Amino acid sequence: MTSPSQSTRIVFTEGGKGGVAKTEVALSLVSWYQQNGIAPMLLDFDIENTGKSGLQNFFPAARKFNVHREGALDELFDACDGDQQIVLADLGAGAGDATAHWFDQAFEDAAELGIRFTAVGVTTNDAGAVQSILKWATVLQRKVDYVIVLNEMRESPCDFEYWHDEPGVKEFCKMFSPAMVTMAARVPELQAELRNQCVTLQDVIDGNVETAFLRKTKNIARAKRYQRQLFEGFANASHYLLP
Repeated sequence: MTSPSQSTRIVFTEGGKGGVAKTEVALSLVSWYQQNGIAPMLLDFDIENTGKSGLQNFFPAARKFNVHREGALDELFDACDGDQQIVLADLGAGAGDATAHWFDQAFEDAAELGIRFTAVGVTTNDAGAVQSILKWATVLQRKVDYVIVLNEMRESPCDFEYWHDEPGVKEFCKMFSPAMVTMAARVPELQAELRNQCVTLQDVIDGNVETAFLRKTKNIARAKRYQRQLFEGFANASHYLLP
């Protein structure tokens, strides 16, 4: 590989518990980077998302790899070639062992090359999702910065008691000072149509959609609201998300 000419940050979603909307977070991160004048290199390691829910389905330029293939995560190094500032990788559920093994082997070399890492953990108000984030932190330790997204999932009020009351979370926050982002619950029919059409919130806002449903004023307003909240959270976490 050619050594990166400047510091590169690799931002990756923690492939822990499935169904927590980590790909939706990754999609919004792509739009946020673009609005900040950054064109991230996109890598899709979620091999199980081959239909309409993988990163590559929304952004065809994303390169698709099987995270369980030997040496697959070395593609993260290739993505840093030249003047690439941000690499955004979406990892699939069950990617923990492969990621831990790669960090054991590659982290020292990556650090010497000036590559920094941010792990994006997404959790709902679910004990299993919370424990998945803590498990990843046990392995990754201080090799990465942490951005935690609290996904409300449903429109009813959510106080995330599993997150706030778990003693392990308090220790995690004390040790690693994660940046916290809240993701508002989305109307189910809108979220389903975004997936079915493989379009992002930004596409709805910009009118780059084909269905009348997604062109409705109420759905454009919803997309703006959802994106605005996430972007505010990303801005507050920019010290862990920007180069």
